[in-house]
Amino acid sequence: MKDYWLAKLIGSVGEVDSRKRLQKSIYLLQQRTGCPLRLSYILHYYGPYSFELAGLIDQLKGADIIDETADVLSPSVVRYKSKISKKGRRVLVNFQKSKTGTEVYGQIKPFISYFQDLNGEDLWPLELAATVAYFYEGSWPKAKTQTAKFKHLEEKDRTLKEATAIAGRFVTTR
Repeated sequence: MKDYWLAKLIGSVGEVDSRKRLQKSIYLLQQRTGCPLRLSYILHYYGPYSFELAGLIDQLKGADIIDETADVLSPSVVRYKSKISKKGRRVLVNFQKSKTGTEVYGQIKPFISYFQDLNGEDLWPLELAATVAYFYEGSWPKAKTQTAKFKHLEEKDRTLKEATAIAGRFVTTR
């Protein structure tokens, strides 16, 4: 069902402008109690990263459920934009008409607006927010300090403060 949930989230925003945004948004979304997506993450240079999510994206792309377009930013930097394909829209609609599809949609529906909010955030604060959330263990100041050290930032950095506020909107106790 994770593939359906991921496709449904992508479809809810029309287009996700980068894999990095998708990684960070899904990570933060998972921090909300009750989110059905339970993907494994590790800490990477750009913050939390899920090989499992990368595999799901490839799987959806291979099944022609999502389309990815490459946006070459420089000779060594490519950003991949994701959106639901025509076939994907048909598959999602048909699945959702079934009893199972209706139930599965009900599990992800409460999280769609959160995902839409995250899709509207600037990418750098979003990356920092996911990293702050990764380090959060009951203390926001400690998570902010660890993120500043990890990202080589000053603790008083304005974007880091903004990122901590974003993370705070998504991290819930379990």
